[in-house]
Amino acid sequence: MENRFNRPVFQYLIIFFLVLLAIVSSLYMANFAASWLTPPWPIIGLHGVKPDMGIQAWGRILDLQGGQGFNSWGQRDRQREWQPAPGVRRIGFVGDSFLEESVPIPLPLVVEKKIGRDDVEVVNFGVSATGTSDYFYRIKNVVIPLGTKEIFLFFYVGNDFPPDKLSTRLGIFSTYPKDSIAARMGLLALNHVLTNRHRNVLRVWKPDADESLHVQEQAMMRRLQTMSDTEIRDFLLDLSHFSGEKRDRLQRILARPESRSLFATLRHPDGGLFRSYMLQPLFHWAVGDTFREENSSAEALVEGIYPRILAMKQVCDSAGVAFTLILVPMGFQVDPRYVETWSLFGDFSRFGVNRLQATRLFKERLLRDGIAVHDLAPLLMGIRGTYLNVDGHWSQMGVDRVADEMISNGILAGAIRNPDSHSTSSEAMVRLKNSRSGRWR
Repeated sequence: MENRFNRPVFQYLIIFFLVLLAIVSSLYMANFAASWLTPPWPIIGLHGVKPDMGIQAWGRILDLQGGQGFNSWGQRDRQREWQPAPGVRRIGFVGDSFLEESVPIPLPLVVEKKIGRDDVEVVNFGVSATGTSDYFYRIKNVVIPLGTKEIFLFFYVGNDFPPDKLSTRLGIFSTYPKDSIAARMGLLALNHVLTNRHRNVLRVWKPDADESLHVQEQAMMRRLQTMSDTEIRDFLLDLSHFSGEKRDRLQRILARPESRSLFATLRHPDGGLFRSYMLQPLFHWAVGDTFREENSSAEALVEGIYPRILAMKQVCDSAGVAFTLILVPMGFQVDPRYVETWSLFGDFSRFGVNRLQATRLFKERLLRDGIAVHDLAPLLMGIRGTYLNVDGHWSQMGVDRVADEMISNGILAGAIRNPDSHSTSSEAMVRLKNSRSGRWR
C-alpha cells in the first residue's frame, strides 16, 4: 500500500504549513528587531514618539512661558505609574490640544491641585490633532487598561463634529491604538514602525522635520513684527491665494482703519503664541465662502459622530468605568474679546451656527441615551480673555475657570466624595439632575 505521505495533497499541505511557519516566525523576528526602534507602551498609543520630540513640537509653551513639562509617557503631566496606587482613584481627561497646549499648567493638573487629595489623581490623556475616532480607541486600548475609573471626554465643537466612520473591521496594520490584526497578534512594535508616520499629530506638528509647525509659525510671527501695516496687508493677501474678485474684496476689507488693531495683535499675540491656521478659514468667511461644517445640517453633523460616542459609552460600561462628556465651545461663541480680535472679517454671530445647533441636538440625544453631559458655554459666556486671542485655545484664566466649575458644581462630585466606591454612569446622571448650578443640560 502506497505511503499516504507520498501523495501530492499531503506534500502540498506540509509545504503550506512550513511556509506559514516561516512567515509567522519572520514576522515575530521583525517585531523583535522593531522593538529596538519603538517607544514603550503606552507612548505608542498616545503621541507615538519619545517625549523629547514632543518638547520640540507641541511643547512650544515651554519655550515661551515654561510650566508643566512632559512625563515619561510623552504627556504634559506629572509622572504617573501604569496603575494607580492602592486606594487611589484615577480620573482620566481625554481630548485634543485643549488639554495639552497653550497654557503653563494644563487643565488636568489644575483640577488635581484644586482637589488636593492624595487618594484622587487626574491624568492627562490629551493628544493634539485628534478626533472622536481617536478618542474611542484611546479610551478602549490605553486609558481603561491604565486603571482609569472615571473618564471625562472633552469634545471641542469647533472641530470634533466632522463626520468620520468608526470602522469595526480589522486591518492587518493600523496606527495604534486603533485595532488591527497585527496588534491582536502581539506585533505592536512592527505595527508601530509601519504605521506611525500616519499618526495625525505627527503629520500636523512634523516634530522630526527641519522646521516643525511651531518653528514655522514663530518665524511667520517674527516676520510680521518687522512689517509695516501696508506690508502686512500685502502679506495676508498673498497668503490667501485669492485672485480676481475675491482678492479685491479681501483687499478692501484689509484696507479698513480697524485692520490696524488686528495687525498689532498678530505682531504681539497673547503669550507669544501665534497660530496662522485660522487665517485661511477667516479669509474665506470674509469673502462669502462657507465651511464644510456650515454646508452640513445640524442633524448630519450629529449623525456623523454619534456612533463613536455610543461606542465610547459602551466600552466604558463594559469595563465598569464612568463616562461624562464635556462640551467645549469655540472662542467665537463665548469670548467677546476673541470676537473683537477677528471682527474685521465679518459678523461672527453667524459663524458656526450649524455647529451651535448641532451642539443643542447633540446634548438632547446624549441625555436621551443616559450619557452625562456638561456644556461649558454658559460658564464661559461673556467672560473676556478666556481664550488666547490668536492661538484660539483656552488662556490660563479660562483653564482656571473650567477647573473651578468642575470642582465646585458637581461634575467631579462622585469621584471626590467617595473615591473608593465604584462610580457608574447612573451616578453621573444623578449628579447631573442634582447640580446646583443649573449648567447641566
